[in-house]
Amino acid sequence: MPVKVRAQRAQIFQSFDSLKGFREIIKQKERIVVPKRELSNDDLELLDRIIHKVQPGMIIKVIYYNQDQYVQFKGKVVKLDFENKKIQIVKKTLNLNDIAEIEIE
Repeated sequence: MPVKVRAQRAQIFQSFDSLKGFREIIKQKERIVVPKRELSNDDLELLDRIIHKVQPGMIIKVIYYNQDQYVQFKGKVVKLDFENKKIQIVKKTLNLNDIAEIEIE
């Protein structure tokens, strides 16, 4: 069977999404909304000590609050701005107040 005919035949059997956007709606319904937890003074103190050890170029893992859920992210620290309470990890900029956990790799 020639290549062109095979490609056309394969195209016939490609999946067809008859309910466009349905999968995204289902995914949103499966998402569990979690309220942002209030950290204790001890937890805040520990986070403060760890964040002051962080330097640009280090690899860190953070768990932060984003859009009603906690997300884990790992990457290289590019910039740390204590005045504006921001940290840039790779291309993602996070507010330091949203961070629940930090681990230096």
